[in-house]
Amino acid sequence: MTRSRVLEAFTAALLDDDPQALYDKAPCGYLTLAPDGTVVKTNDTLRTMLRTHELTGTTWQELLSPAGRVLHETLLMPTLRLNGAVNEVAVDLECPDGTHVPVLLNATAERDPQGRVRLVRVAVFDATERRRYEQDLVHSAEEARAAQRAAEDAERRLSALVDTLQGSLVPRSLPAVPGLSLAGAYRPAGDGSEVGGDFYDVFATDCDEWWVVLGDVSGKGVDAAVLTALVRNGARALATSLTEPEREPALILRRLDELVERHETERFCTVSLLRLRRSATGSWAVTMASGGHPPLLLRTGPGPATGVQAQNPPVGMGLYSGPDSAGEPVQGRFDLHAGDLAMLYTDGMSEVRVPGGLLGDEGLSVALDAIASESSSADEVAGRLLDHVLALQDGTPRDDIACLVLIAD
Repeated sequence: MTRSRVLEAFTAALLDDDPQALYDKAPCGYLTLAPDGTVVKTNDTLRTMLRTHELTGTTWQELLSPAGRVLHETLLMPTLRLNGAVNEVAVDLECPDGTHVPVLLNATAERDPQGRVRLVRVAVFDATERRRYEQDLVHSAEEARAAQRAAEDAERRLSALVDTLQGSLVPRSLPAVPGLSLAGAYRPAGDGSEVGGDFYDVFATDCDEWWVVLGDVSGKGVDAAVLTALVRNGARALATSLTEPEREPALILRRLDELVERHETERFCTVSLLRLRRSATGSWAVTMASGGHPPLLLRTGPGPATGVQAQNPPVGMGLYSGPDSAGEPVQGRFDLHAGDLAMLYTDGMSEVRVPGGLLGDEGLSVALDAIASESSSADEVAGRLLDHVLALQDGTPRDDIACLVLIAD
């Protein structure tokens, strides 16, 4: 038989192939999810991979390992809502017998005409051999390092881990915002060897709308850093995916509380959210909501700094719903005109011991007035404020410090 005849016969066989068999016997697992994560449909390959006969009705979270659930809440779903797709996400799936299967996921979200997620399609690739290869590489590297100054190597690895986690709490650089001078200052407590929970973020949702987020997770360590990533990434995902009228700081605060509650942690987070919209006159209309966080300090022109409150409970304490609910979250509004200054900060800046007690919000306001009257840029104000607070503690902060300074041009 000639080569062309072979090709024709092969093409004809493909046309006669059963689409259902192609789906069920595909070389990777397939599943379809409802918007709430309920499994709607799976193929034979996935069920064989997980050693089970039925998955329909199970929730996607039930199939993930505990670590996979954290990744699902902080990366997978926020990215799907924002971009509509994720690729090569590595997680572990949990079989009914308790064993884990390492996999790589590709997922796409299908939306309805209103832009809401209608269903999610996921392709699951078994990564057992890849995981084994990676583990072998790690084991070989560890054996090589063990022969050379093991104690020093362990200290360097710990330092690298802390630096990586700490660096994930704040952006490496802030974006350039037309019409706004913007600067941040950050310093972990003590010698910086322990991961803290202070964080901030600045991002745009369209050309004339910017969001500023600053918060403080209770406690320290890796667990605090995980919750910090959840809140920071969650705020960004919500603000960039929600549409009017839901894209309000107070409503996002409520959503963040639900997100942290689902995380099932005893920790909580204080956070301030600002939405800045540029007007035709060049000024900024600011809407803010605060969840248990220190007040924003606002300095109008050369006048004294005053606190702006829009207080709600901290997120993660379950006080936004249920019988103990404080009611609908509140938010405040103010304008930033040319020369006006606003500052967000964590309590590591105000709860500093001075003769007679604590520096407090009032003492920090006085320091801000003195520094701002002599400084022309947000960078200089933020840097000098950090130096001032550190000097009161002999250069070693007793708590994490974070602040953001905004000056309207």
